[in-house]
Amino acid sequence: MQALFKSLAQIFLVLGMSSSVGNAQQYHAIHGSSYAGVASAFNNPASIGNSLHRWDLLLFSGQTSVFTNTVFAQALKNAVTNRAGATITTGTQARYLNTNSDLGLFSAMYRINKQHAVALSFRGKMYNHIYTNAFNFQDTISSIRSFFNTNRTAPFLESKTMHAGWGEVNLTYAGALLETDNSRLTGGATIHFSKSLFGGFTNMLKAKFREDINGNDTSYAAFSGIGEYVYSANYDILQQFGATRSTIKSFVQEAKSALGLSLGVEYLQYDDENDLDKRHYEGRLYNYKIGVSIVDIGSQRFNTSPYTGRFLENNNDISDSEMARAMGGVNNTRSLRDSLGAIFDSIQALPSTFSIANPTRAIINFDKQINAQFFVNAQMVVHLNSVKNGQKRVSNDFSFMTITPRWETLNWGIYLPIQYTRDGQFWTGLAIKAGPLVAGIHRIGIVKQGSLLNGGGYILLNIHPFRKKEMRSRLDCFE
Repeated sequence: MQALFKSLAQIFLVLGMSSSVGNAQQYHAIHGSSYAGVASAFNNPASIGNSLHRWDLLLFSGQTSVFTNTVFAQALKNAVTNRAGATITTGTQARYLNTNSDLGLFSAMYRINKQHAVALSFRGKMYNHIYTNAFNFQDTISSIRSFFNTNRTAPFLESKTMHAGWGEVNLTYAGALLETDNSRLTGGATIHFSKSLFGGFTNMLKAKFREDINGNDTSYAAFSGIGEYVYSANYDILQQFGATRSTIKSFVQEAKSALGLSLGVEYLQYDDENDLDKRHYEGRLYNYKIGVSIVDIGSQRFNTSPYTGRFLENNNDISDSEMARAMGGVNNTRSLRDSLGAIFDSIQALPSTFSIANPTRAIINFDKQINAQFFVNAQMVVHLNSVKNGQKRVSNDFSFMTITPRWETLNWGIYLPIQYTRDGQFWTGLAIKAGPLVAGIHRIGIVKQGSLLNGGGYILLNIHPFRKKEMRSRLDCFE
């Protein structure tokens, strides 16, 4: 079993390395900002058509978000210091843990003229989701038998996990659709060329067990349920040969390719006809901005590893001692499949390929200028799929409603995003901009003693024109 955990740790290390091409999903501070440059395209492809920069180069970006009701923030500190301590909530409850992360290098935007803009982005995304029905967890649980004993009154056990990660090359175009003396409508589209690097899912449905008491001897037996696990076949390269330069190359080559799409429009309204030609002044005098987009349309495709399957139990009892013996010799997914096949009634092979849908969602963004440097941005995300749906295999973003007051100039900024997440959490964050650097934290409360591991942070490093010269024309360098 220790060898299995070591193998899985190697895989997750490679996943982190493979995600080194970026994406911007949770950079709430810069949403709606005319200074966001190429990063704005990830929230709405049309936004680069109204950028205040003629060009923009995003050297580095990275962010991670965690949504959980189960894992304490102290878990990270304990893991780093190799110290024991409470990391998971105890008691009976339904549990979930969701993460999404990204890391990016060298994305660029260029405004061809006052009507057209293009962008090229290298991005990566990773999503992980875990859901269970209510069960009792205690720190004293040390074996399968003690787990069953602690949960002997539970009617059944169910769980669902999802894991997906991919790299993308994105091509974005934005162009003016309609322009009047006091308004401008811009449309944009992004084509995503992706490589489905890693994916997998598990399901456990209506797993039931009973307690058998015979004098002083108490045992437990599972007697019904369905379980399945699936992962992408390129993982097997790492399991067999380890994580080396050549195996990582083979890992990427074996991944399947996919196409995706994002679409958006953005409307700017100015108070009078003169404001349209003054938007590069220090005040940037647009009255308000409305953006509507649908992002991450598509799905990732994977080849199924032969060491996976669906396992059913309808007739024979499986004792806790049999489970312990079967799992004791497991050191890789091949031996795991063999062990599960030996103790379950039947095992079914799964289709040769599977897919996991992207976190497709509609985004409505409203940006209001209060004065020359102060703005208020409001954003609502409408999710078009749900990882909780038992019939679908999808990845999810967990934003819902966010209000972000921001004080911002060309080189400086302070942002206070306040968001209500999809799973009902209320977060207050903080971000700052200093020249080319933007750094922020999703939830300030994560630093409190005893806080759950909800939140995360982000950082961007981009280069663009930093001069403060007032422009007489609508766009930088356009006459």
